[in-house]
Amino acid sequence: MFSLLVGKASRTPLGVNAVARSTSLSIFCRRQSTAVAREQPALLSNLPAESNEATEKPQFKSLQGVVSSATLKAITWKPYNFSSMSPVQAEVLPLVSELSEPFDPTAKEVPSRDLLVRAKTGTGKTLAFLVPAIEARLKAINAAGKKALRDSGLETDKRLEERAQRVFSRETVGTLILSPTRELATQIANEALQLSSHHKGFEVRLFIGAMSKREQMRDFMRGTRDIIVATPGRLRDLLESEPEVRHGLSFTKQLIFDEADTMLDMGFRPDIEAILKYLPRAPERQTFMFSATVPPSVRQVVNVALADDYRYIDCVKEGEGSPVHAHIPQYHTVVPSALHQIPHVLRLIAHDQMANPGRSKVMVFLPTTKMTQLFATVLRYFGKKLLPAGYKTNVMEIHSKRTQSARTSTSDMFRRETGPAVLTTSDVSARGVDYPGVTRVIQVGIPPSGEQYIHRVGRTGRSNATGGRGDLVLLPFEVGFLSRQLTGIPIKPVTVADFKSQVSALAEEHDQSGERSKPFKPVLDEYQHLQDDMTAKLEPNAIQETFMSLLGYYVAQAGPLRISPDAVLDACNQWAMEAGGLKEPPYISTVMKQKLGLLSGRDSSNRNRRGSWGGRRDQRRPTPQDIQRSQEWSPSRSRAPVRDDEAEPSHGYRRREFRRRDENRDEPDYGSRRDTRRRNDYGGRRSSFGLQ
Repeated sequence: MFSLLVGKASRTPLGVNAVARSTSLSIFCRRQSTAVAREQPALLSNLPAESNEATEKPQFKSLQGVVSSATLKAITWKPYNFSSMSPVQAEVLPLVSELSEPFDPTAKEVPSRDLLVRAKTGTGKTLAFLVPAIEARLKAINAAGKKALRDSGLETDKRLEERAQRVFSRETVGTLILSPTRELATQIANEALQLSSHHKGFEVRLFIGAMSKREQMRDFMRGTRDIIVATPGRLRDLLESEPEVRHGLSFTKQLIFDEADTMLDMGFRPDIEAILKYLPRAPERQTFMFSATVPPSVRQVVNVALADDYRYIDCVKEGEGSPVHAHIPQYHTVVPSALHQIPHVLRLIAHDQMANPGRSKVMVFLPTTKMTQLFATVLRYFGKKLLPAGYKTNVMEIHSKRTQSARTSTSDMFRRETGPAVLTTSDVSARGVDYPGVTRVIQVGIPPSGEQYIHRVGRTGRSNATGGRGDLVLLPFEVGFLSRQLTGIPIKPVTVADFKSQVSALAEEHDQSGERSKPFKPVLDEYQHLQDDMTAKLEPNAIQETFMSLLGYYVAQAGPLRISPDAVLDACNQWAMEAGGLKEPPYISTVMKQKLGLLSGRDSSNRNRRGSWGGRRDQRRPTPQDIQRSQEWSPSRSRAPVRDDEAEPSHGYRRREFRRRDENRDEPDYGSRRDTRRRNDYGGRRSSFGLQ
């Protein structure tokens, strides 16, 4: 039985190793708000940018004497075994010697210590900011020991120096790294562990959602605080509730923003501003900001967080205004109706499996959690007989309704997968997390913004790898997104009919190659019956819940699409009937319409005359089932989606490595606050799709 059970996803504990490199994992649901960026004069126009690219790739061995031997050993030997630098590393790492020097308030002239770095995703940014972080912490610890000797007058007392260094490393935070999502934060923390593996006693803390605060604070109190990697919402909670965290961060000398534009797109600006109040001010606090784009919202935070004399490093070549890798072919298809949506996506996956036999690795992004669950269920059921790889296709799903441990387990599995595999996901996987070997990114429906489209496409073609492809599948009412959000991006149109011909031609070649024991081209004839077969098996309740999630998402996008909320309602009704197989539009109460802004003034004023169930679309008398559904979907009762740094919390961990410990162990859930603003999914009970 394939089912969608809200709140009943598998609970696999997220593990963290218990040796010196302990971590702290926790859950906190922070109110999500939107930072509205006002247009300001470009701050970067008068700033000279560093050169984009060296004539030949610099070697890491050239950093000998610039960084410590233990750090260089981790890079050039175990565990990385790197030889040459990426462009962003070549720009930043030669500056490590001066960037890692402790702040001297008595100096007459303080050199520029803050950085704003613009670089594409997947170009080695993590190593570029972790090396300065580790080197700065080592120098700060050494300086604390020397100061203790000077203050005591015992300049040769080695035991006093070591004791002072231990106290300093246990009471102060060296570097704070803010990341937009739990997955990316976990990846950064693991990178920090590997990079510092030859430094004795160097520890990393991870503050993200999904673990108990008790476990988190226990580890924080026991170990040193060299590097903290955190998501903004979780860290703000700790700062406001834990005096020890406030005390430790009041001494931190370095703050790093990774994927700054994504953090702001996700509504983290209030959290960032709150966090800054607990930290030392510039120039005592050094700040690095890494971002793929530098929109006005990022510039506004630059004004607040960075020193006035910050250095701007642009690692995006002239003419590459979009951080999408230029070599990735990108296509968009506007399907004639919702009937064609799921069959077309299945053809895209089939095309990729034939174009990349044995190694197809596809990511399918969807606008809401419910849609993610729906597509995962459909692909599991129909993929085994309608895809070239058949039963060998491993279909996975990641979304905010799964526990953090389950998401981590799935993420690790997809990362290791060599194909054929399909990951259906929401935006929790859109940015930063590295999945090697992704051959295609499919986006079903419009993303929240043009920037998110870019970040999603960036999952393929990582680190300038050859190959990869991006496909955007739109319904007719979404077509305005192309002209308003994707101008300047080289995305080509392809119709459903043209793509059918391409798949058919590729199937002939595929059959001749002998990749399958049975020919695949005859299977394509079954695609025309897919919609009927699917709708016959889908349960109406599940489709109604998915419809509500889409309605909530697209009403918020009505402005950017330049369409009315009523047009959104009509389009979602059409999807529910054509793609979902409902015989009539799903029922929506007047209360829900008001919440979504779907009632005009005339509808609202005439509501009393027509009765409490009045309105243009509510002429019939409600049945008991209607009333029950209306109560289920009332925002005061429904569950809002968790933000990318939130999840239904889980328990249990293993130290040293930020991974799960036991995939079969059940974990308790802990309640947490929810907020209904900027929601993209209206939660509710999870219903079975009835596929067996």
